Amino acid sequence: MTEEEIYAEGLLLENEDSSLHAEDKVSHTKQIVDESFVELNVDDILDNPLQPRMQVDSKDLSGLANSIRLHGLIQPISVIRIAGKYILKAGQRRLLAHKEIGLKNIKTIVQEATAQSEEENNKVLFEIAVIENTQRNNLHPLELALSFRQALDKKIYKNMEELAKALEKSKSHVSKVLKVLLLDDEIIQDLATNKSTKDIESLYQIQKIDNREEQIETYNNFIQKKIDREGICLRNKKKVSHEKDKLYKVRNRADNVSFMFNASKLTKDEVAEIINKFEVILKEYILYRM
Repeated sequence: MTEEEIYAEGLLLENEDSSLHAEDKVSHTKQIVDESFVELNVDDILDNPLQPRMQVDSKDLSGLANSIRLHGLIQPISVIRIAGKYILKAGQRRLLAHKEIGLKNIKTIVQEATAQSEEENNKVLFEIAVIENTQRNNLHPLELALSFRQALDKKIYKNMEELAKALEKSKSHVSKVLKVLLLDDEIIQDLATNKSTKDIESLYQIQKIDNREEQIETYNNFIQKKIDREGICLRNKKKVSHEKDKLYKVRNRADNVSFMFNASKLTKDEVAEIINKFEVILKEYILYRM
């Protein structure tokens, strides 16, 4: 790669990794003031603990590092000073590239956060990390789902409605993103390792498939472009329509098995008899072995 090509690639990566300014749509920007431009020691800058990005592409990082080595840093990184600590806001790859080539200081835009409580600080960090990435479509569905789950588990937001409002998304969108975590472990591992798709809607449709083997097969067919989103939706609709005609349905998922049957044409005594028979089987195979 020529010096000009390295420079062009580095410029592109810097632009893709550029700073999110205070006027962008983050609900807690009112708690961020007093922007200043300084050079900071790279070791004094901490990662955002709520950063959803799981990994940085090593090839991209190498190209950016070469560009910075040859031409210097074009676009400063952005940090927020919270409780005396410098937290990375935007520019993760630029910061890592500096460390890779042994540079001690980095050009930085510093913004002061005025939030007082830990809860307010967490909201600032989460919204900046997630919105900064989603506005540039940098996150894959698994990264997004994990960040949403973390925000809810840490009680940064009370519920999905509050989270959706903060991100200026619909509740249904947040729900669909979280459903990615219900995919089979083999699929989740592929998403984590290969980042095979950003299509949240297709992943949402795939997780509806109860049978593990069918779910994995459908996912692989989708990744290999043997089936598209419309094909998956059609497959699910046909499956639901077919199951409605069945007298019973068995769902075998991970360690949980459920059995449903159509009792509309049965008497109460017949339903009671079926339930009693199920209890006998459960006691024989499960309860007596615990």
